[in-house]
Amino acid sequence: MKYALIATAAGLALLGGCATTVPAPVGMKVGQFVTYKCDGGKQFQARLAEGGSSVRVRYEGGYELDRKAGGVYEADGWKLTAQGPALELMHNGKPAVKNCRAA
Repeated sequence: MKYALIATAAGLALLGGCATTVPAPVGMKVGQFVTYKCDGGKQFQARLAEGGSSVRVRYEGGYELDRKAGGVYEADGWKLTAQGPALELMHNGKPAVKNCRAA
């Protein structure tokens, strides 16, 4: 009985660790800016923070976007989302750049 409880607790701990792993946005790297080329010849740069809690974006200035549910990053009217294999950056509900792919 004692060993069954230990095995169950170990299994739950492993599952809990898997549940908290957050995949990085498409093409993004921890601690390193990546350039994204977008429709219309536009581009931006982004860097993922250690642990995935935020993304630093360089586009018409610099912004620190916090991770929200569903892999969305947002703050100060800016919102970064995955659109299939590409990213889209919105500002105040309007697309700033779309169909962005790591260069």
